[in-house]
Amino acid sequence: MDKTGRRLVLSAAVAALALVIAAVALLWSASEAHYRGCVEQTAARYPPIAVSAFSGAQTGPLKVAYDKERSAALEGCSRAPW
Repeated sequence: MDKTGRRLVLSAAVAALALVIAAVALLWSASEAHYRGCVEQTAARYPPIAVSAFSGAQTGPLKVAYDKERSAALEGCSRAPW
């Protein structure tokens, strides 16, 4: 194989590698955006509002409203969009 053929093969390999890296970066970015959107939607639906410790039957340290609902919704968030 002459120098021109080697350069052609090398440049094709580099281009293929660059395309693979770009595809992985694009998928990674999309998955992070999906997860971030899910977390923001959960925060909007169940805001972390502090409530008084004496507002219910349970007393003790300061409680946060919607803590169980919020944690359950956050467990449903994933980075995979499918």
